[in-house]
Amino acid sequence: MKEKIVRFLNDLDKTLVPVAEGGRLPLYHLGRSALIWKYGFSSATKDIDFFQPSGESSLASEALRLFGQGTAKAIECGLYLEFVPSALPPVADGYQKRAQEFDGGWKVIRLFELEAHDLAVTKLRRFAARDQQDLKDLCDFGLLDSAELEKRFESAMWKYVGERFREDAEVNLRAIQRYLQTGR
Repeated sequence: MKEKIVRFLNDLDKTLVPVAEGGRLPLYHLGRSALIWKYGFSSATKDIDFFQPSGESSLASEALRLFGQGTAKAIECGLYLEFVPSALPPVADGYQKRAQEFDGGWKVIRLFELEAHDLAVTKLRRFAARDQQDLKDLCDFGLLDSAELEKRFESAMWKYVGERFREDAEVNLRAIQRYLQTGR
């Protein structure tokens, strides 16, 4: 699966070069594809989720137009690009400093890998079955610490106090912390 992601990113970069006019496209990688990419998880995915800290740029719009769901390039690659607003899912303050840029030799793409706790926090809001499995895998691989996860959660969610989704996400956080402590 990682090879498929590499081919996709290489094709994306090559396709964007003529329209980038020397610009760069920062992609903060999240979702299941990020776990496959950074940690070698053996899961499958259909999309490459990303967000940008300063919002959607014209290059991001062009990338989505060419490689978004249902486009010819996405069908050809067997993957599609999906933009996720950075507030949804919330990310912890300081994630940019902790993220590591992966040097793929690309001319346009700048791929940033989120730190494991920051990535985990992005999965606590939706908490679908796939998110739960991804979080379990992060735990099983020894990549998460309960106290650090809570710290990042609070950093991401402080502005949502009183919001229903924050309360739901906190219940999900407690479930993951239990799993870290008990393995169940």
